[in-house]
Amino acid sequence: MPNYDEAFVRRFMKPWNDHDLEGTMALMSEDCLWETPRGAEPYGTRYDGAAAVRSAIANAFKAMPDIRYELVRCSFGPDLIVLELLVTGTLADGGQVNFHACDVMTMRDGKVATKRSYRKVID
Repeated sequence: MPNYDEAFVRRFMKPWNDHDLEGTMALMSEDCLWETPRGAEPYGTRYDGAAAVRSAIANAFKAMPDIRYELVRCSFGPDLIVLELLVTGTLADGGQVNFHACDVMTMRDGKVATKRSYRKVID
């Protein structure tokens, strides 16, 4: 069983902050699942499989080309990583984004099998 630690988390976050689509997908399993906070369902929107996740990540990078993820803290369990993040960026309309988020990731064979993303909402 691989050992997950902060070094792994930093390796995982680097391609996200570099907007490196291939790098992000290199650490996702072929049958990965990503649930994002927004959507019509209680889980938000679900992207199932590498092709769907790749497309969703590419769209996120286009929507906010300067998006940054700063690690606040991380926790680990067997095949589990929990990330607390500060997310910042600029939307296409010029609006600024600044919120706390949490990713709960289940791991398989050294790759992310599921990534469930949650975020704080500013009223």
